[in-house]
Amino acid sequence: MRYALGTASLTQIRSLVSGRPMLAFDIDGTLAPIVAEPWRAHISEELRACLRSLAARTPVAIITGRAVKDARPLLGFSPHYVVGNHGAEGIPGFEAQSAGFQRVCAAWLAELSATPDARGWRAMPGIMLEDKQYSLSFHYRHTARPALARELLEQRIARLVPPPDIVHGKRVLNLLPPNAPHKGEALQSLLGLSGCARAMYIGDDVTDEDVFRMRMPEVLSIRVGRKRKSAAEMYLKNQAEVVRLVRRLVAMLDGGRQPSRPLGATASPITR
Repeated sequence: MRYALGTASLTQIRSLVSGRPMLAFDIDGTLAPIVAEPWRAHISEELRACLRSLAARTPVAIITGRAVKDARPLLGFSPHYVVGNHGAEGIPGFEAQSAGFQRVCAAWLAELSATPDARGWRAMPGIMLEDKQYSLSFHYRHTARPALARELLEQRIARLVPPPDIVHGKRVLNLLPPNAPHKGEALQSLLGLSGCARAMYIGDDVTDEDVFRMRMPEVLSIRVGRKRKSAAEMYLKNQAEVVRLVRRLVAMLDGGRQPSRPLGATASPITR
C-alpha cells in the first residue's frame, strides 16, 4: 500500500480526477469518526463544505452499511447516489430486489423477537439488535466479554432461515439476505449508471474490502488506516486525513487552483 498523500500517489490521483471520475465514500470511520453509539456519529462542518464543493464538480456516491434513511440526515449535503445496507438498498433500478431483501429481514426480525432465548444473547448486557430494514446488525462493542458475545450471536444466527450472509465489522455482525449485492457490486452498478469511466473509493472497514478485493482496474481504492493485509492500493493514516484528501480533490477538479481561503475554514475541525 502506498500513502495516498505522497507525491507519486497524488500524481496518480490527479490523473484520475482529470477524467471526471465518480468519487465514492463509506461513512463510519471514513467521513465520520467511529463512535460508541452509531446515532452519535458526526461529519465535521469543514468536511461537509468540502464534500458539497466536490459534488458540484463531479458525481459523488455514498456506499454505507447504514440505512439510507439514517445516512442522508447525517451527510448534510446531497450526493448523486446514496446506497445503504452495504449495497442492498438504494441502487437505482434495483428496487424490486431490495423489496425482497426487506421481506427476508422482516421475517428474521420476527423470529428473533418471538423465540425465547433466555440463556443466549438476550441474557448478555450490551448487545443491541439494529433493524435496518434491508439488513440487520448485532452490535456488541459494549459487552464485557466480546468474544463470548460473538459466539452466542453466531450460534443464534446459524438457526435463521434462510441463512444470512454474515459480514463481520468492528464488534458488529451484519446480517445480509442471501444474494444481496456487496459494496463492490454496488459501485460497479453506479459506475454504469453514472457514465463515469473511472472511480475512486475510500473506506475503512471489513465491508470496504469487498470493493478493494475486486481489483477493478477502473477503480482506485484507498483505505483509511494502514493495514498490511488490506487489498486497497493506497492508504490514509487516519480518519482526520480524509478532509485533507477531499480538499486536494476539489483543487484538482478546479485545475489545481487553490481557493482564496480554505474551504470550511470557519467551521470547527474534526474533534472526535
